[in-house]
Amino acid sequence: MEREATLYEILEVSPHASAQVIRAAYRCLAQCNHPDKNPGSAAASERQAQINFAYGVLSDPGKRRRYDQRMGAQQESDIERRGSDQAMPAHPKAMNDTPPVSRAFVFRPFK
Repeated sequence: MEREATLYEILEVSPHASAQVIRAAYRCLAQCNHPDKNPGSAAASERQAQINFAYGVLSDPGKRRRYDQRMGAQQESDIERRGSDQAMPAHPKAMNDTPPVSRAFVFRPFK
């Protein structure tokens, strides 16, 4: 059974990312995957829809808090179901063999 990507994985950010980092990641990914830049690509349109949905949830503090609570409860039940006391890694390897997305810049932590 294949695990669905979390909203954080869709935006390629850490669950501890600030609102500014989430916004920057959204803008970068939206620009790269926009249907106008990929005419006729159904995959780009689907990816853009996922990016828009993830940003819609993670950019709103209330929705993000509810999402994090729901994901925390789901991860706990997954651990019990597997019979293991170890949580899943934060960034699992990609489910397919596609190369990672190349970006023009790298997100650096604020000092």
